[in-house]
Amino acid sequence: MKYLSCDLRALAIMRVFIASILISDLTIRITDLEAFYSNTGVVPLPMVFQHLWNDYYISVHAISGLWQVQAVLFLFAYFCAAMLFIGYRTKLFTVLSWFMLLSLHNRNTLILQGGDDLLRMVLFWAMFIPWGARYSCDALLSKQETQFKLSKTIFTIATVAYVLQICYIYTGSALLKGPEWNKDYTALYYTYSLDQVAYSITKSFYYYPELLKKMTWLAYYFELLIPVLFFIPFKHGHFRLIAVISIIVFHAFNSVNLLIGLFPLIGCGTVLGLLPSFVMDKLDTRLKKIKPLIIQSFLGIAQLMQNIIRWKEPVYIHSIFRENTKTAVLIFLTIFVFDWNFSNISIVTSKLSDKLRFIGYGLRLDQNWGMFAPGVFKDDGWYILEGITENGRSINLLDPEKPMSYKKPQSVVAMFKNDRWRKYSENFIMSYNEYARGYFCTYYKRNWNAKHATETIKELKIIYMSELTKPDYGYTSPKKIILWQCGP
Repeated sequence: MKYLSCDLRALAIMRVFIASILISDLTIRITDLEAFYSNTGVVPLPMVFQHLWNDYYISVHAISGLWQVQAVLFLFAYFCAAMLFIGYRTKLFTVLSWFMLLSLHNRNTLILQGGDDLLRMVLFWAMFIPWGARYSCDALLSKQETQFKLSKTIFTIATVAYVLQICYIYTGSALLKGPEWNKDYTALYYTYSLDQVAYSITKSFYYYPELLKKMTWLAYYFELLIPVLFFIPFKHGHFRLIAVISIIVFHAFNSVNLLIGLFPLIGCGTVLGLLPSFVMDKLDTRLKKIKPLIIQSFLGIAQLMQNIIRWKEPVYIHSIFRENTKTAVLIFLTIFVFDWNFSNISIVTSKLSDKLRFIGYGLRLDQNWGMFAPGVFKDDGWYILEGITENGRSINLLDPEKPMSYKKPQSVVAMFKNDRWRKYSENFIMSYNEYARGYFCTYYKRNWNAKHATETIKELKIIYMSELTKPDYGYTSPKKIILWQCGP
């Protein structure tokens, strides 16, 4: 099974990349600390517990609605991610980073997307993978000749689960897609018609229907078949490298064309652990000259952290999680996650037992890779926040410098501060999330009045200009829908 093994150095590269993504994610999220994580924001805890909470969820972020408490939790998550980056007490900080991410996701599910699920799942499997055995402070501080120091690669149930997880994202996603992807090949036409996610660069090929069909065909079969390259037994290193490079190119292309947040970076980062050994050998050779300097720097950091953090890994961790027990648990969880993904396919009549779903929700192993599936969303549009001042003047709160207008903005994507707000607005228009609209209206009205004491608003209308996407570039007149109104 050598061709299914993972190089320890590649796993270490993945660790560094994933830790960097965690830090980037926290940095983006903290700019909306009050809005998304406090009781004075758009998703207060009473709303979470009434509408979004699952009885099996665990979240330390749900212990308080104060933004100050959330700030402390964010700082702790930053610290855990930084320790993971340098590989200090790697196993411990992998567990803590996973737990803090799980907690953050459970606090506000309205802003989550597929990239978040992937990041959380890779961190989960990484708790059972020695991705701190190379390029880490742990490796420099260790004085024992362990099996990881004697070998370059590793093959365990956890690495198999990790590889399968990558497969679910692509093949699993393709199996959930419908006729728009695998029969009439119009999926990318509809995707690039969505002004809320498509950047202006997509217009350079949007008006070429035959090209879009070919691109749709290529995207669909790429997702369906790319994981096959991970399992080819001959020339496995070369086929694996082709798969890794192809996936990186795939995500890079999507990042240029679509506003999908950190998903492309997460997709690239999670596949780095599959880089073959001959690539890592070449990388080691190229870094040979600066390697002593890097080692000396990391050794200094490692010794400093050892002096600051003097705890030792509790003995009970070794006694409880013996190798046999861990293997049994991993086998069960690997089968469990496979069955969960398999059960998502519509043609499958045998579904995962409801009696076991608490495991999925408790550990947040629940997942569904139906990105733009089975079909692409057709109800496109843009938002207008119309405020009415005390003297009756109308103000477009999203663009107060310009006169009130219902015309389509030049760039709908540019209206969103970041992808979290875009995802929130996507969920916002769904009828089953109507309860969230009042909280948003009150939050935005209060914030506006706090910042514009000389021109406060007494009433706020949340308007959605719905623009249904028709086939073959058909035109639809935008329809004005008042989603919510708050005021006297």
